[in-house]
Amino acid sequence: MRPILLFAFIALLSLTSLRKDDSHAFYVSITELEVKNDTLQISLRLFTDDLERALNDRTDEKVFLNEPRETAKNFVRIRDYASKSFIVSNAAKPDRIEWLGHEFEEDVCWVYGEVALSPDQNLLFIKNELLMDIHDRQQNIIHFTTSEGIETKLATKGYSEVRFALK
Repeated sequence: MRPILLFAFIALLSLTSLRKDDSHAFYVSITELEVKNDTLQISLRLFTDDLERALNDRTDEKVFLNEPRETAKNFVRIRDYASKSFIVSNAAKPDRIEWLGHEFEEDVCWVYGEVALSPDQNLLFIKNELLMDIHDRQQNIIHFTTSEGIETKLATKGYSEVRFALK
């Protein structure tokens, strides 16, 4: 009888040691980039609960992204957060990202933006620190689609900048 009690105690202890912020086992976002007509199209795929947590850490009020009455206000919050955490540059200076909107798909929030590229731009620098402020183990996968296929790179805390050749 004692081994069963010991096992039950260990199981209970392990359940209580789970941290509240470990809502899922991995911390990953996916960024899709594609150039069309000298415009870089950006699609960010983030877990909604992680994005809410990042936004809640920056505001005095509780943010619920799926609240229909807050859509415009939440877009401003998302845009401001993405503008600080996701930067596109051409080595000399940051490019201006026009954030177009967002939508939800199950437990994921898609955020869309675009950047006008200069015709002589050869390199694309991406600094992706999305959600790294709330998860040290955050990994941001970046897919860059070209005519030759898809090139994939990984941004992590400490190594958040990646480069892609445009030509």
